[in-house]
Order: sequence, then C-alpha cells, then structure tokens
Amino acid sequence: MANEEHENKAVDISSLIERQVSTKIKYLQELNQAVEAHQDRKIYQLLDNRRYAKEIEHREQQPNDQGVMSLVDDLADQLSNYLSVKLIKYLGQAYPFFYYGEYQTGHYRIYFGNWWDRREFGELDVLNVRFSFDQDEYNKLRQSFELARKNKRYNSDQIEKISSQNDHLQDLIDHQEAREKKRQQVEDQLEEINSRSGIFESSKNKENRQELVDQLQKLEDEEQEARTANKTIRENEKLVLALSKENTILSYEQKSITDVFGSFEDFELANRNLYANYLASLEGKNTEEKQVSDDEQ
Repeated sequence: MANEEHENKAVDISSLIERQVSTKIKYLQELNQAVEAHQDRKIYQLLDNRRYAKEIEHREQQPNDQGVMSLVDDLADQLSNYLSVKLIKYLGQAYPFFYYGEYQTGHYRIYFGNWWDRREFGELDVLNVRFSFDQDEYNKLRQSFELARKNKRYNSDQIEKISSQNDHLQDLIDHQEAREKKRQQVEDQLEEINSRSGIFESSKNKENRQELVDQLQKLEDEEQEARTANKTIRENEKLVLALSKENTILSYEQKSITDVFGSFEDFELANRNLYANYLASLEGKNTEEKQVSDDEQ
C-alpha cells in the first residue's frame, strides 16, 4: 500500500513538473519570438504581465509568475540594451532636453541638456520604462520652479548673503586707518582712567573702563577679520560665480520643461504616465510595421 501511494505521488509530481517545464518553455518561446519580431510591446508584457494588465489593459491581474519570469534575470542587461533603441528614440521626441549615455551594457545615465556644465540627472530604467532621477538634482529643479513664482532664483538668497559679507569685509579693509586712530584714542582714554584710579575706585570709572576694554576687543576682532578679508573675498567671489552658473543652468532646465510640457506639474504627470504612453505608442508602430510588411508581400 505504501509503495502504491508513493507511485501515485510520483506520478502527480511528474505531471506537475511537466506542466511547469511546459509553462517555462512556452514563456521562453514567446519571449524569443517577440525579440525576433522586434515586438517590444509584447516583451514588456512578458516581463511584467501584472503591470501591463493594469496600465495598458486597465484590468486587475493575478500576481506575476516569478518562477517563470526569473528565467531571464541573467539577461536583464542585454534585454535593457535591446529595448533601449526604440525607447530612447521615443524619449528623444517626448523629452528632447534629455540625453543618454550607456556606461555599461543596458545601463544609461541621463543628462539634462547639451549645454556647458550640463547636469547628470539620474538614470534611465529601460526595463521598467521610468526615470530614476537623482533626488538632490531633482529637488533643486522643483524648488527653482517654486521660487520662480516669487520672482526669485534658486541661489538668490545665498548670493545676497555672500555679497553682503563681502561688502562688510571690504568696508573693514577700507577703514583700517580709521580703525587704528580709534584704537589709539581708546587706549589713551583707558590709560587716563587707569591713572586716576585709586584704592576706592568709583563705579562710574569701572563702567567707563569696561566700555573702553569692550571697544578695544571689538576693534581687535575687526582687525583680525580684516587680515584675512582679501582671501575670503576672493573665495566668496568664486562661490558666487559658481552659484550664478547653477542659477543659469537651472533657468535653462526650467525653460526646456516649460517649452515642452507647459509646467513642472505636467512634466511630473508625464513621468508618471511614461510606461502607458510609451507602450501605447508601440502599438501604433507595430501596426504600421505589420502593414508595411503585408504590403511588401
């Protein structure tokens, strides 16, 4: 009886294995056929059927069969490289201000603009049809749009603060002679008070002495600051130049987005809908390609 149960169980397991192997073979065959026929839309469906069903077919779907889809995990870079051709061509029209550089097979950095000092803006996730933006750079751009509504630029406050510091330092340099005269006057007054002080010094004298001591300390602090003022001013000027360049680049980026999308909000909306919009465009292309093939026959 035990042997018969074991044999029956083995038969059941054998059938299960056959079904699973058949499913895997069918999946790989469908993927291979889609690659051979350059049917990128079908490839995306096979790579993530659940997302495809939700965003393209607008229906809920059972979870992806990871046991089947994991069969091509080791081909992710190659599939990304293959699928990038049509995707980057599409993005060249939909996002004409983005440029891409493949730094290793199937991995692409995003660059904003083709101007000097353009920024590296993140990476293009080809298999998931989405942008993986550098959050620091993206937040700068977002804030620059918010500040533009107040007629301000991203680095305006910082530049104003640095410029004010430079004005202060330059004033210290320009008034060095006057500061020396003031120091001499204070020291003379302090010496006079000290010469009048006795054992029973009045509170008024003490207050005057402390005020003069405080004035001397303030003059010494200013003199100390003035000694390094020229160096600090030069460093600040370099920083202001860098911040001004960044403002200029951000203004280029803002204009690029506004020219194409109208607003930053519409740009973000387009990013969220990129997968659906791109695959919808592939449907039209596949239909056109099939029609051309039929006509040629």
